[in-house]
Amino acid sequence: MLTLENVTQLEAFDGGAARVLSAYLRLDPARQVRRSHRVVFDDLVKEARARLSEPTGADLAREAARVREWLEGQEPRGQGLALFSCEPRGLWQAYFLAIPVEDDHLAFESRPDIAPLLELLDEHERYAVALADKQRARLFTVFLGEIEETRAFEDQVPRKHDEGGPSQARYQRHHEAHVHWHLKRVVQRLAELLRHRRFDRLILAGPEEATSALRRLLPRALAHRLAAVIPAELTAGEAEILRKTREVEWHIEREVEERVLGEVLDEAGPAGRSTLGVTPTLDALWAEMVQTLVVAHGVHFAGSECPNCGRLAPESEPVCPVCGAATRPVHDLVHRAMARAREQAASVEVLRGGAARRLTEAGEGLGALLRCRRPAAGADARVTSRAGEATDAR
Repeated sequence: MLTLENVTQLEAFDGGAARVLSAYLRLDPARQVRRSHRVVFDDLVKEARARLSEPTGADLAREAARVREWLEGQEPRGQGLALFSCEPRGLWQAYFLAIPVEDDHLAFESRPDIAPLLELLDEHERYAVALADKQRARLFTVFLGEIEETRAFEDQVPRKHDEGGPSQARYQRHHEAHVHWHLKRVVQRLAELLRHRRFDRLILAGPEEATSALRRLLPRALAHRLAAVIPAELTAGEAEILRKTREVEWHIEREVEERVLGEVLDEAGPAGRSTLGVTPTLDALWAEMVQTLVVAHGVHFAGSECPNCGRLAPESEPVCPVCGAATRPVHDLVHRAMARAREQAASVEVLRGGAARRLTEAGEGLGALLRCRRPAAGADARVTSRAGEATDAR
């Protein structure tokens, strides 16, 4: 199972002189039956090798042979595969995914191409689900299309007394006190889960009376993560809980995308706090001013990267115009920009559907929210400063 820790390790990996083969393959049922994902992999290798010069092409062929041998011996499962291989540096990570990867993709570069993983992480945050009534509770985690029941427990809660008179009031208070203790225990278990297996959002599920009372008991750290309160039976199966969580997840992600796009569009301009368009956004990224890189899903283009000063450009420039160093081609500049944003502790938001279309129309599919608002002259000063640093570094 892929974890956030695995992604962090991949982000930190640098092959140096050796290159990393990164491959993403869709595993729909028809492909699994025919094992046609192996043919797709071979085709991706041929396309990539055609773009490379020797001996890099020969290095790719050797790395691909290692992957091909592994694919031959594996029974495909799930809906997608993400694989990273660099034999000279001892890297091998392969993950069958419960959710489909967006596109078949292969890269052979000095660092793992984690951009498709970032898209999946953007679309599928880690959720916790507390399914509880007045006596029983079940806790789940949902991440990347997989669900795991982490805890289930039951507390002894006395029934209500219905004989009337003082006894009924006394039993009612006794019953409510035990319900309160039970729900407090649910909150404690959620707090423990947050500490040990940190999650992004929380869903409360169950009968309305129990979930309403549980919601009032949430401390700030949990209340801040509350995404939805939904009805559900305590006997619900994992498939039903997963389906309900995915529905909540989808609606929330679309709302977040619309909000982020609105901020980018509203704040664009010389004195604004956002950029629109490929060149202005890459300049802001180079100046380390990006807080959130915003990308329209499906936008891809090649470009170049300066290994000396780090400048990314949508043109295939043989020499960096800033520091004069020789550049190297980048097969997918959007992927490289996403990785660069993460290197700078910036977040990445991938827009889909209508939001993606509007960003493409307004900004060529690329934009950013900046760390601070400043006048245009400040931006020029910052870029000039970076240019001086780059020249000095040489």
